[in-house]
Amino acid sequence: MSAAPAAVATSGVLHAVEHLSTGVVEFLAQATRELLQGGVRQTVVYANHGRAPRRDLPARFDPRVRLVPIERPSGRWHWAFARALRDELSARPYDAVHLHAGKAGFVGRLALGGLPSHPPVYYTPHGLTGVHSRRALASLIGGWLERLAVYHACHPVGYGHGEARALERLTRRSASVLEDAVDAAYFEIPRAPDPLPRVLTIGTRNDGVGARRLADLAARFHFTGEPVHFVWAGHGESHVEQPLKAAGVEIIGPLDEPALRSQLAHAHIYLQTSARRDTRDPSVARAMASGLPCVVAGLPGSHDLVSHELTGLLGADVSALAEQVKRLLDHPARARELGDSARREARQRFHPQRFRHALLALYRLDIERLPAPDMAGTRAFDPTSP
Repeated sequence: MSAAPAAVATSGVLHAVEHLSTGVVEFLAQATRELLQGGVRQTVVYANHGRAPRRDLPARFDPRVRLVPIERPSGRWHWAFARALRDELSARPYDAVHLHAGKAGFVGRLALGGLPSHPPVYYTPHGLTGVHSRRALASLIGGWLERLAVYHACHPVGYGHGEARALERLTRRSASVLEDAVDAAYFEIPRAPDPLPRVLTIGTRNDGVGARRLADLAARFHFTGEPVHFVWAGHGESHVEQPLKAAGVEIIGPLDEPALRSQLAHAHIYLQTSARRDTRDPSVARAMASGLPCVVAGLPGSHDLVSHELTGLLGADVSALAEQVKRLLDHPARARELGDSARREARQRFHPQRFRHALLALYRLDIERLPAPDMAGTRAFDPTSP
């Protein structure tokens, strides 16, 4: 029989978010779940407007988490958002306020700045606007808005080491690092690779660039007669799937968690080809936890997850990615070594127990009753490192 959930003992944490992207929702679902296990009461204030309101959101959260949707026309959401934050802080005591994503961070900090007093405020952008943009104007505007917003006191929290470094450059303040968790079941996946070399990529429905990269890479292997089975897991729009089918890549539909773990167990290599520059790919962390060697596109978020030649391999373009995949297939002992190193790193950084402890420590809540996680081998964050 499973143990009963921890009793709610603290005043709690107030989360506020305006843009309910998939990544932010996943992060909040994980964070609230782990904080509940630590005995922390929580409320999530979110703007439920726009072209696709999130009616499914209650199903993503534990019923003990209070969800406060703001139903307002999109042109006036910021006033309702500010009022909701003020009302919550007036009605209930909180130990901390955590603002998630850019608009909530900007408006929320301005709104709370007008209160005579409030709990400590934390801010996580979940992808800094313009920081990774190639356009100088977008980068300038994004940085200017961040500096203006943090004029009101807050504690910046990076969703990974790279975002923390960017926040420190923009705000001139010390930033904390908070990495999300991987479900504990991924760390227990038994390795059972198929007889035929199998390279797995987990894609998204509109990642046309990532799909074309995988198709190009697979075509190179097939042209030279290499017996490699390439798999794209995840549905895609027609323009995404077309090049994959032409290159002989197997496309399997969206996977639930058990099916995804099975795919990871039978693969030889996890290959990430996404072109997203400002987000972290949770699939890479899951593959690391499963003990798969990872070959990852060399983008800013990738360096957050994989250390080249230590816990995975990076490639700047399709040719480099293909070379790294070929190298691992030709040297299975090296592939196993990288996979084992990746799993050890993932256990130190992404295990749910570590995530829970990091959240409680961030908000300065009572952590004495929780066992301290094993710190051996944890990569330290150096804000001066490149």
